[in-house]
Amino acid sequence: MRLVFLAGRLSQRASGVRQAVEGLSGALTRLGVDLHVVGLRDAAWDAGDDKLWTGAPAYTAEVQGPSTLGYAPGLRAIVRDLNPDVIHLHGIWMYSSAVAANWARCQGNQLVISPHGMLAPRALSFSSGRKRLIRVLYQNRCFAASSAFHATSLAEADDTRSYLGNVHVSVVPNGVYDTEMELPKWSTRSRQVVALGRLHPVKGYDLLLRSWAQIEARFPEWQLKIAGPDPDGYGDTLRQLAKELGLVRATVNPPQYGEDRDAFLANARLFALPSLTENFALTVPEALICATPVIASTGTPWEDLPDNGCGWWVAPEIDSLTLALVDALEQPDGRLEAMGTLGRSWALKSFGWDKIAANMVEFYADVVERKGKSRD
Repeated sequence: MRLVFLAGRLSQRASGVRQAVEGLSGALTRLGVDLHVVGLRDAAWDAGDDKLWTGAPAYTAEVQGPSTLGYAPGLRAIVRDLNPDVIHLHGIWMYSSAVAANWARCQGNQLVISPHGMLAPRALSFSSGRKRLIRVLYQNRCFAASSAFHATSLAEADDTRSYLGNVHVSVVPNGVYDTEMELPKWSTRSRQVVALGRLHPVKGYDLLLRSWAQIEARFPEWQLKIAGPDPDGYGDTLRQLAKELGLVRATVNPPQYGEDRDAFLANARLFALPSLTENFALTVPEALICATPVIASTGTPWEDLPDNGCGWWVAPEIDSLTLALVDALEQPDGRLEAMGTLGRSWALKSFGWDKIAANMVEFYADVVERKGKSRD
C-alpha cells in the first residue's frame, strides 16, 4: 500500500498541522510504510526549512494567488505521479481538498480526512463566507469522497459528526518527540508564564493579556511571554492591547522552532493555552515533555491535566484564567516541580510518536478492509 499525505505549507512557519504531519509521517516511515508527503512551498521552505524536515520524503508545489486558498496547480501532477492507494488529507478548506476529491473519485481509491480542528464551531465562525463558497465549489465533493475521518480527540470526533452527520470517525491523538536538550534544574528556571502558538484570535491571547493585567502587580517577579508565527499581523493587535492595559512584564515575541522552542518551554515554570478551540494542541504535550505544568482552556481537549496532577483545565474566560494563574503562581516551587515531573511522565507514556504511528497503521488497515468489503 502506498500512502500519500496531502497537506498545506511544510515550512516551520506553518501551524501545528505541519508538526503533526512531519512527526506522524516520520514515525510511519520508520515502521516501513511506503509514504510520501505532498504540500505547499513557501519562501521559508526554499530558504532552508526543507533541510530541517524530518518526516517522510516531501514534495512541494508553488502557490498561486492568495495563500489562504492554497491554489497550487502542481499538486495534481505530483499526486498523479506518486499514484497512491490511499490519500490522507490533512486540513480542509484549501485547494488540496479538490485534488484529493478528484483523485479518489477518478481512481476509486481511499481518501482519509483529518480536519485538524477546522470543523469546530468556533473555527467555522472565522471566514465563514469564504468557507461556504469553498464548500459549494469542492469541499462537499471532498467530504462525499472520503472513506473515513481521523480525529485527534473525542471532542473533534463529535464536531465532525455534528457537521457531517453519521460518518465513520476514528480517534487517534497526535504524538510528540522527547526533547533532545538536558532539562534545566527547577531552581534555574525563570519565573515565566509562556504561551506558544500561531498568533490568531482563536488562540485567546487577548484573554490571557487581560487576565495578566489583573495580577501583574501582585506577582512582580513573574513575566508573561507569548510567542508564535504571525501570518496575518495579529501580533501588532496584541502588542497594542498590552500597551493599552499598561503591562510592563508581558511581551509578544517571534516564533520559536526546534531547540529554541524546547528552551523556551523548558526554561519557564508554567505554560498557558487559553484557546477558544483546539482539536488537540501539540504545544501541550511539548510543554509537558519539558516538565512544564500547563494551564489549558476547556476549549482544548486537555481535561485530563488535573487528573494527572500536571495542570489546570479552565474556561477560556478572563475570570477563570485569572483564578488559575493566581493558584499556579502561588504554588510552592516544589509543588510546581512535582507537577512538571508528573506531566513529563504522562506525556512520554501516552503520546510518543511510535505508539501513535502503530495505532494509525491499524486505522489505515481498517479503512482498506472496510473498502474491500463494500465492493463484495
